Amino acid sequence: MPALSQRSTLGSTLAVLLALAFAAPVAAQDLKASLLDDFERMRGNVLGMVDAMPASGLRTAPTEGVRDFAQQIEHVVQGNVGIIQSGVDAPVETAGFDPEVYLNDKAELARYVNAGFDAVADLINAIPDDGLRTETPLFGQAQVETWKLVQTAYEHGVWTLGATVPYLRLNDSAPPGYNLIPSG
Repeated sequence: MPALSQRSTLGSTLAVLLALAFAAPVAAQDLKASLLDDFERMRGNVLGMVDAMPASGLRTAPTEGVRDFAQQIEHVVQGNVGIIQSGVDAPVETAGFDPEVYLNDKAELARYVNAGFDAVADLINAIPDDGLRTETPLFGQAQVETWKLVQTAYEHGVWTLGATVPYLRLNDSAPPGYNLIPSG
């Protein structure tokens, strides 16, 4: 009977080890899917704000010395890409886009937003599952796990987008409803 007990224990141990071996990749895939979902919701929210702004209000600002509406939208996109790409909120070259065009045209601004969010999805998808837990520099001030860096970019985007509400109101436009509900 001891041999049966040892086989049972060995079988249980193997089952636990197999479960653990598969749990980490599944958890990483779930985290990556959640991050991607957050940025897709943000894309919709950013495009909703662009759509709600009258074309005449793209280059308006609530006060002197701050970004205008189009620049604020650009900053959401640039921050998302820059933070995920390098850990720094810095200007990012976007091939095929001229700021003199997209900052002055709603359709081009929406195209720019979509290109930026496509780049974000590509950057997130390129992170290996085991790379989400590796340490990376954030603003040269801290080492954070990569998933946290991506979440910081998301938080930056939400914060920056929220600041555009007064821009819309000053242009006699109501901000669209904000989608807070994850799809999963």
